[in-house]
Amino acid sequence: MSTEVAMYSDEDNQNYEDWMSSLPEELWDVPLSSLAIPGSHDAMSYSLDINSPLIRSESDTFRLLDGLFYCLTRPAIYRWSTTQVQGLLIP
Repeated sequence: MSTEVAMYSDEDNQNYEDWMSSLPEELWDVPLSSLAIPGSHDAMSYSLDINSPLIRSESDTFRLLDGLFYCLTRPAIYRWSTTQVQGLLIP
């Protein structure tokens, strides 16, 4: 089930803390699993740099490759891992 409803609001009066409270009435009974909910996947990935450590769950093989071919693996990891270019705006 998919329901598409455009949400229009005055840019100057947007309240991002309570965005769900301003959902149009036709969405009140739609299950959350059927809504496209804005969010941030990989928040804070903008702070990664080329020297950031590998996560502990990486395979031993990948860790070995990273140790031997650091100049090749790190740029690739950095490009794949960085999913946003700006920090979070916290009031």
